[in-house]
Amino acid sequence: MEYKIAYNREKDLEFFLYPRITIDDGHFHTTKRPACMPKKMGTLLLDFLNTNFEKIEYFTFFIYQYCFYTFYTLEHPEEKHSFYTTKFEFNFEDYISESHKLAKEHQDMFLYVQHLCFYYLNLPYNIDYLKVSPDDDDDYSDIINADRSNIDVNKMTLPLDDISLDFDLFSFMFTKTPLYSYNVPYAFCSYDIFSILSLELREFLSRKQHVIRKCQNCGKYFIPNNLKETKYCNEEDIITGKTCKQVGRDLVYKRSLQENPPLELYRKRYMSLASSVSHYGTDKAIERFERYKFEGAIMKQKYLNKEITANEFEQWINYSRENKK
Repeated sequence: MEYKIAYNREKDLEFFLYPRITIDDGHFHTTKRPACMPKKMGTLLLDFLNTNFEKIEYFTFFIYQYCFYTFYTLEHPEEKHSFYTTKFEFNFEDYISESHKLAKEHQDMFLYVQHLCFYYLNLPYNIDYLKVSPDDDDDYSDIINADRSNIDVNKMTLPLDDISLDFDLFSFMFTKTPLYSYNVPYAFCSYDIFSILSLELREFLSRKQHVIRKCQNCGKYFIPNNLKETKYCNEEDIITGKTCKQVGRDLVYKRSLQENPPLELYRKRYMSLASSVSHYGTDKAIERFERYKFEGAIMKQKYLNKEITANEFEQWINYSRENKK
């Protein structure tokens, strides 16, 4: 089965149809039902950019998600057209062994395409990955098996082969994703995952806001909602429940306190009084906290407006600590 990808530029959506691998009772097997869900445009590109293809264990997960069937049938072409009639099934050990074999075989090409994407997106890239020389019998050797001693990235191009168009879109109906309802007239088709990734990059670069940034908290690449939000992504931590954007704001705030001792002193006093209310809950503790919160907001603003000095602000905070009435 070939890959099919379609786009709705108006709603910023992409529809990626591809053969799936599933797990049942510890066995990996192909499924006759391809995967396709409407996702934000650039989702496939981000999954590709965020995969560390240097690490085989991460690479094999990408293979599991998107291209095990494609690569496996390249190795076994006699089984290529039996996807709808034959289910390929592997036990855990055999599947891992086969995935590692496929990852090692295609690693050079993935690293090449990934770093060339980094280049086109104005992201940091390692030029050494554009100098790889795979074996002569590699299907992609005509693209990357060249003399790169004096490499010129500006003259390098991404692979875009074997692309055709699908106008009837019948295959998408099996996934309960009727593209006609999304006003999508056709899909791009290819048996080559690299051509699909190249097409995805070209589609992304054709947008008005074609920006990808690396999150300064989790390190993943993301598409900012606007040009002001380019430091942190909106990925939610499964443990804390906080997004990187929320964590980033906290870090900026804490850093600002460290650089401004009076504000840090003010916050410590505030947290101390709040803790007393939480632990004891006495009327006196509540009254002291509420008074500090009200008067402190006024004094803090005066300090920020430079109506009082840092020394005067600290003196007031220390006085509020000593005056416990």
